[in-house]
Formats: sequence, structure tokens, C-alpha cells
Amino acid sequence: MPPAPYLQIFKSRFRFRFAGIHRSSLKKCGNCLCVLLLSLVFIAPVAPLSTAATQNALCSEPLRVRASGDYFPFSHKAPGGKLIGTDVELVRAVFDLIDCPIELEIMPFKRAIVELSQGNIDMVPFASITEHRSKFAHYSAPYRNELARLIFRKGEAETHPISEINDIIDHQLIVGHERASYRGMLFDNFMRSDAGQHHVFHTTTTTEGIRMLETGRIDALVEMPSAVMGVANRMGLEGAFEVHPFPVWEEPVHFMFSQQTVPVQLVDAVSAAIREVRRTEDYKVAFGHLALPIPNTGDPSAPLMD
Repeated sequence: MPPAPYLQIFKSRFRFRFAGIHRSSLKKCGNCLCVLLLSLVFIAPVAPLSTAATQNALCSEPLRVRASGDYFPFSHKAPGGKLIGTDVELVRAVFDLIDCPIELEIMPFKRAIVELSQGNIDMVPFASITEHRSKFAHYSAPYRNELARLIFRKGEAETHPISEINDIIDHQLIVGHERASYRGMLFDNFMRSDAGQHHVFHTTTTTEGIRMLETGRIDALVEMPSAVMGVANRMGLEGAFEVHPFPVWEEPVHFMFSQQTVPVQLVDAVSAAIREVRRTEDYKVAFGHLALPIPNTGDPSAPLMD
């Protein structure tokens, strides 16, 4: 996959600079003090930040960012081991635009949520807003849509006429669900209910879920269809699965930041960069039907609000 062109398009259009303390000092000061010490300045266009300025920037230390190694086409490993994917390229472009270095680390989603809550990593992409996560996380502007459907083995979806979530119980199905991932309030409530919890098997990765579905250990997966089909193709299982039309969930996803290590000012800068990238044709091409629309404000140069 070639590098996304977002960077070339926007690097000459705007730059963000921060003055004040480093992220490593965030735990040592209260939020109010940090607000007084930090400032965000919008500059367009200017030359790239100097080395000295970058060292004094709020995000001069690399942000530790969780990634998935098997969430095709959004975040996955290339044959040589490099992390690639549409979300990965977007993350790299956005943080380069605001001159923030990052370190990508593959880890299971459930572990990533725990690590983020404890301040051991700084950011998790493709995250939904939940009441529990909001206790320890900040969120960026949304950057694409995420959706979940029931994925069955080929030829089996039509044998289960599901029109509501509790039909899973009526059909005596066992569905796979990746630990700690959020698939909407409808499924979340079902998964936590006394009856529903017995019909959900928790997996660690997309690959594990696909293997279990292939071998008949579960009846369906609650997952992003494009991710399942993409990973399945890479596993040599092209055409082995199909998508049930029942709409489990769909909503925008965000970058999720640890409140312990990342101040709101940095999140705001990331959000502004995301909004600008969303204006590009390349963004629309990269994300297709999952791309978020641009509100028609009548002024194409007006800030993109969500």
C-alpha cells in the first residue's frame, strides 16, 4: 500500500505549535495549571518546525499508539512486517501534520483499554465513545464510520431470519465477539443480559474469531464485515463467509487518548488535523462508504465541526 497523500496535500497548509510543558509533566500538575501553561496557535502556512521548537513542543516525546496486526484493511501487517492500512496511514499523517512523533505497538484491544486507562499508552484509534471509557479517556473528532454485522459461514445467513437481537437466543446461536471491543448499545446490552451472555463467546483477535467460525466452534461473528472478509482472504478463506443484513450497529469512531498523559490541547490539535484531512478527495477514496460527510456550511473554508 503506497503512503497516503494526506501529508503532501496539507503539510504546506497548516501547522500546529504548542508552548509549555511536556506530556511527561502532565501527571505532576493539575488540569487547571496545565491549561494556563499550554497554548495552541494556528499558523498557515509556515515552514516546518525547527528542531529546537519541536523539542519544546508539548508532544516532543513520542506518543505510544496501539495498533492491530490483523484488522484489514484498517491496521495490519504487510508481508515484511511493517504496519500498514488506511487507519494507520491516517494516524501517521495526522500526527506528522502537528509534528508529534508516534510509536505504534500491536496489542490486543482488551489489553489496550487497560493500558490506556492506566496511562501506559497514550492513544487507541478506531474507538467508540462509551460511558465507561469516558471516565479515563479524551476523544478526538470522528474520522470514519464503523459498523458491525453478523458474519456467517457461506450459505447459512439466510437460514437465520434475524430481525431483532434476541433472535440470536431463539435460534440458539453462539456468536463470537472480540474482547473489550464495542459493537453498539444494542449488542452491549444483549451481551450483558442474563440470557444473552450465554450466547456470546469472547475472542482475542479477528483471526481467532475467523478460525473459530471456519471450524464451527461458533455460529457467527459480530464484526466489521470488511475486516472479516479482508483477513479471511489473506488466510486463504476467500468466499467462505457472508454478511447477514441485520443492522447490529453503525456509528463514527475516534482516536481515544489517556487522560493521564495527554492534555485536551493536544487532542484539540489532533481533531483539527482530522477535520482538514476529511476535506480531501483522497480521504473519500481511502475510506469509501465509511468516509464521514462534510457538512454543507456554504463556506468551504469554514472550520469543519462535528
